[in-house]
Amino acid sequence: MNDLWLGASKDEAQCVFLLPNKPMLSKESDCVLSRELDAALLIELNGNHWRKILTIMAKLVVPHYDDWREFRDKDLLKKVGIAFTVDQLDGYQGKLFIVGNTFRDAWPVPDFAKEIGEGHVAAFSSSCVWCPYLDYRQFPNVLIEKIRKTILEK
Repeated sequence: MNDLWLGASKDEAQCVFLLPNKPMLSKESDCVLSRELDAALLIELNGNHWRKILTIMAKLVVPHYDDWREFRDKDLLKKVGIAFTVDQLDGYQGKLFIVGNTFRDAWPVPDFAKEIGEGHVAAFSSSCVWCPYLDYRQFPNVLIEKIRKTILEK
């Protein structure tokens, strides 16, 4: 699982999330291409924690906000890529969510980045969003809405 990549390939993804923690996969799912995994299987194998992660991802990128549940369950991993190392993003030019603080040394927030939110904040510059870990304690719905608004304005 060193080079685990979940979901859409970086050539096909509408955006990529760079996450600091990999999910647990069963031996059976290790044999399946990671892009064939679906949200239900990840949630089944990893519990509520990964349900929250996938829910926040879906809310951030779903085309119509009211459809986030269906999008999470059916389309999220067809539209979004999930990487776990900076090296996996070589050559990637699309929208990127850098999640948590783990990658801040390798991918620092530029001084000119736009700060989004109050209390719980994210930063946005060009096609990158530096955001808190995908957990509701750090990433409340109000921040999701502000990031969506900023991205949609771009």
